[in-house]
Amino acid sequence: MADFVKKPCSHCPYRKDVKPFLHPERGIELAHHTRNPYNTFPCHKTTVFDEDNDEGEMLVTEKSKECAGFITLQMVSGKKAPVGFEPSFDIVYNDMFEMIEKYNTN
Repeated sequence: MADFVKKPCSHCPYRKDVKPFLHPERGIELAHHTRNPYNTFPCHKTTVFDEDNDEGEMLVTEKSKECAGFITLQMVSGKKAPVGFEPSFDIVYNDMFEMIEKYNTN
């Protein structure tokens, strides 16, 4: 994914001002996912539902964009921002451990 969403959406799992809504194991998995600078994570609003999968999987398409919350949290771990990206440090978890704690307590 070469393009990115400019700001975390209202249901971004990386936002600290949104009540955790994912299954705790998935939230923790996404937090750990930010530590690897080679990982990517598409914004759910830019993916499409996989009609051939009964588990609610989403598919990345040519129009999918990188999640702004994911990029911001990766920057906390030292990854450089893509050119033109403005991080949202004010609304994204301060680090992956804060995200893990929130998902562990809900």
